Amino acid sequence: MEQQSVDAILNTFFTFSCVGKQTPTRARYLRVALQLRRYLEAEGFGILGAEDRALLALEQSLEPEAAFARLFGAHELAYALSGFLEPEWLLPDLQDRRTQVALTPRLIQWLCNSCLLDARRDSPAIRSARAAAAQARKRPARE
Repeated sequence: MEQQSVDAILNTFFTFSCVGKQTPTRARYLRVALQLRRYLEAEGFGILGAEDRALLALEQSLEPEAAFARLFGAHELAYALSGFLEPEWLLPDLQDRRTQVALTPRLIQWLCNSCLLDARRDSPAIRSARAAAAQARKRPARE
């Protein structure tokens, strides 16, 4: 498996996802990408072990902007994704929120198809992200 940073992964995924889309759809995708990056920087440490947390803290002390996205890869991204669909991280606009919920399992599938995840080793993260998306679809709209 190829090792890429979360930053590179998200850049590639969202670039490919935006190809051929209408301007409003691309704008929604980019809002989701920005929200995902905010989430990872704020909450990504929660899925890390003690050693990786210490590494992240050191990196943040040197350059706080996008430290999680620079240091970690597909494995950590996959394990963090289910939290991205928790109510407090869902975008406020209904269309943006629907896009966020739809793109999350697509991102997981893309990680698998791109051989960035090991389907056996990472199956708990894959299942968790898919289940979080299914649960988020069932929640009532806030608007």
